[in-house]
Amino acid sequence: MNAVRLGIGSALTASACCLGPAALAAVGLGGLGVGVLFARFSGVLVAVAAVLLAFGWRRYVAEVKHCKAAQCRMAGSKVTLVTLSIASLIVAAFAWMHLGPALSQAACAITCARKP
Repeated sequence: MNAVRLGIGSALTASACCLGPAALAAVGLGGLGVGVLFARFSGVLVAVAAVLLAFGWRRYVAEVKHCKAAQCRMAGSKVTLVTLSIASLIVAAFAWMHLGPALSQAACAITCARKP
């Protein structure tokens, strides 16, 4: 699998918790309660997306190193780089949405003043 497909797959996987129910509602299947299923596994979806993204970046770097060693021109290098960069931003945004509240609660538990 090439790096572009891994990048696109990671972005779609990370956004499945929000886009999945919206797509089902658009085709008239919004009342099935599938949104609850997506919401329940949103953390898992973000983790899978991060793994796919890591594989995508790894594949991209390997292709770049191979082309430098063989002194060839990598086909679609800019498209791959842009796709992986955008996918990284999407995955990071969804990870922050899921981890942000937990991190802020943990930070407040450590630093916030406690009432006597």
